Amino acid sequence: MRMLQELRNVCGPLPISSGLRCEIWNRKSGGYPKSAHLQGRGADIQIYGPKALKLMEESRKIGFNGIGFSQKGDHKKRFIHLDTLEREAVWSY
Repeated sequence: MRMLQELRNVCGPLPISSGLRCEIWNRKSGGYPKSAHLQGRGADIQIYGPKALKLMEESRKIGFNGIGFSQKGDHKKRFIHLDTLEREAVWSY
């Protein structure tokens, strides 16, 4: 939460579309079985366009080390996943 607030201070409002998930909801939403969301270490932020680029750049400075992009299709369904798992990774959905 502290890191998300730091990011919000720099980027402005961050509409969180998914945070902590239980195993049932993670499975129903198509989440990875070892998802950062299950550990309270991941968040999906509904964002696109230039704001998404700024979010990605700033999130690395703050210390998020997992960044997943979903930037295709309907703007309302686009998001960036951020997490703090013990690895560095960038991917697209």
